Amino acid sequence: MLFNSLDYILFLGVAVAGFWLLARHAQLRIVFIFVASCLFYMAWHPAYIVLILGSTVIDYVVGLRIHATENQTSRKRWLIVSLVSNLGLLGLFKYFNFASQATADVLALFFGIEIPNPPFLDVLLPVGISFYTFQTLSYTIDIYRRKLEPTRNFFQFAFFVTYFPQLVAGPIVRASQLLPQLQRKITLRDEQVTQGLFLIATGMVKKVAIADYLSVNLVDRIFDQPELYSGAEVVIALYGFTMQIYCDFSGYTDVARGSAKLMGLELPRNFDRPYQSASPAEFWRRWHMTLSTWLRDYLYFPLGGSRGGPIRAYWNLWLTMFLIGIWHGASWTFVFYAILQSMAMVIHRFFYRRSGRNRETVDSWQVHAFKVFWALQFVVFSRILFRATSLQNAADVTARLGSGTFSVGQISLGVWAMLILTFAAHYAPKRWFESIELRFKSMPAPAQGIALAAVGFVLSVVATSEVVPYIYFQF
Repeated sequence: MLFNSLDYILFLGVAVAGFWLLARHAQLRIVFIFVASCLFYMAWHPAYIVLILGSTVIDYVVGLRIHATENQTSRKRWLIVSLVSNLGLLGLFKYFNFASQATADVLALFFGIEIPNPPFLDVLLPVGISFYTFQTLSYTIDIYRRKLEPTRNFFQFAFFVTYFPQLVAGPIVRASQLLPQLQRKITLRDEQVTQGLFLIATGMVKKVAIADYLSVNLVDRIFDQPELYSGAEVVIALYGFTMQIYCDFSGYTDVARGSAKLMGLELPRNFDRPYQSASPAEFWRRWHMTLSTWLRDYLYFPLGGSRGGPIRAYWNLWLTMFLIGIWHGASWTFVFYAILQSMAMVIHRFFYRRSGRNRETVDSWQVHAFKVFWALQFVVFSRILFRATSLQNAADVTARLGSGTFSVGQISLGVWAMLILTFAAHYAPKRWFESIELRFKSMPAPAQGIALAAVGFVLSVVATSEVVPYIYFQF
């Protein structure tokens, strides 16, 4: 069930109405949303609900068992049960086929050993598995670290794992962020309603009016047949994909956060105007923030972070960034994308540490603009590997970049206008958008309803005839 569909709007309306009709029955309300979330997930592939429910039961039991004993060996064993079961399922469904084919490729390339039919699992990737796996692991790890008390209410925990707004593509919510909200009385403020509706409308505009338009009218066409386009047109497509993926993913997050607000719940932010970043490190602090901070807190810091000498620090950083990259997909393109991102972070850290700079150092606006410009170029051109369907496709796109052809005749005026407007908006002062939100909040309810109806009408007009799935559904 896609957020950018009438089905979701109707589903959300029923879910929110049922949630508040059961306001006096806290447990029943939690069960109601848990069941609704299961139905939401089953709309994609009913059988795979078994996987997410299995992870839920395992980690609920593991959390209680870790908390119940002071024996450190026993605590570690229970934590290993959680890690192996969750990461095992993720590895099996997401990485097994690639690992099998990659092994065959390496054996053939370096040892001359041919494996004509490597083992292959003919199964679909369970949607959202990369997100809910990290989400439920935060629960058992935090209990193991004694930073979180386990909940004995199974349905509270099941609500946390399966909560439908962020179930499929995040943000990655930690147990320490959502469970405490469920354990106190949930109230709804007028401000949350207006914020929620504004976020949902904003997310729909990003997805339907911008991301889908750029996908259908620019990006897909050029990546599908790069040989038909000039090098300049390929460059424009890369900028188009850069804006498409931002509006697609951040639009999903906006709808997720807005949906939760209508139920009085708060989900974490996932983006902070990432193309204003002045370095690769800053970019990953602003892009998919819940993934970056998750791996920082549950991998980078436990590995030792920047302690233990420079070589160890660089290795910890490289490994963390490599896993952030490979998290996005199981293919050679994402392996090289991960290597590229991790090396950029290591190189940036190396020169930053030797520059004598610190967090208090302030650049002139000219220097800052220069850094933002080059950081954006790195993001844009590294996205060849992110968007390409194969290494051959990436090579074909790269070849067109170096073709020395500069015609832009196949780029429509609508695409030009969309790119100019969206990039201008991204670099506009943040207060401009905050003032728009404040004006919406200050409007009387009937006026807000008219404004939202107008947005819905416009989206119905500009929506593409093709259904464009959210990009991060494949992760």
